Amino acid sequence: MRAHSVPDRSYLLLGGALAFTLAAPLLAPNEPDAFSLSLRLQGLSLEYPLGTDHLGRCVLSRLLYGFHVTPVAAFAIVAVAASIGSVLGLLSGYVGGVIDQALMRVVEGVFIFPAVAVALTISAVLGLGMGAIIVSLGAVHWAEYARVVRNLTVTEKTRTYVLAAEALGASPNWVAFRHILPNVMHAILVLIPFSMSWAILSFSGLSYLGLGAEPGSSEWGLMIAEGRVYMRDHAVLVLAPGLMILSVVIFLNTLGDRLRDRFA
Repeated sequence: MRAHSVPDRSYLLLGGALAFTLAAPLLAPNEPDAFSLSLRLQGLSLEYPLGTDHLGRCVLSRLLYGFHVTPVAAFAIVAVAASIGSVLGLLSGYVGGVIDQALMRVVEGVFIFPAVAVALTISAVLGLGMGAIIVSLGAVHWAEYARVVRNLTVTEKTRTYVLAAEALGASPNWVAFRHILPNVMHAILVLIPFSMSWAILSFSGLSYLGLGAEPGSSEWGLMIAEGRVYMRDHAVLVLAPGLMILSVVIFLNTLGDRLRDRFA
């Protein structure tokens, strides 16, 4: 089997991001949900480094606790999409024939329609809420993984190590998941950071519209929606979560570029 390894620098980037995500609540100066109307719309201070929102809640604390909402929801979306898409792509590429043609037509059909619009339709059936949005966005994003994995599987199944495993009597499932999948995993790893970026932007956008996170949550898109009314006099209520989303998306795209360069 051919082996691929993730570069050490990318491991450090990913490890640092995970460590910060886990430690973010420990860095919060206040409870994110503690509110006091007497402290509403306070300016920057030592106790409230980014001020308070319209309910007197600490903006910085809510931003940090948001790492357990927005990126976690995005990861769940990507996990759903990657699992469904990778399995279907592997099946399509390895089996071929009518199954391959049928699945690829479905993939092409998914790409025709805007993903967010389809997700809204699915969520309308499932009902509003974070769980429904995660399932909806994951259900429309699987096609990207299916297409990439399928194309690589078509190439891999003609290689010597696959033909040797088949000649020795290995079952199709064993060949596909034990031999081919590990050798296309590098493409999945490259795609995941870019998918996370898309998922964060999509989930935050839906939360901004009131269709994602529940009201009162520390979700960044929802924070922007709550702060937009006060943007003229308290711009930090919108700029802080907006810049947080931008920073995380830039980080994920940088990580994806590093992985892509490594495996190119």
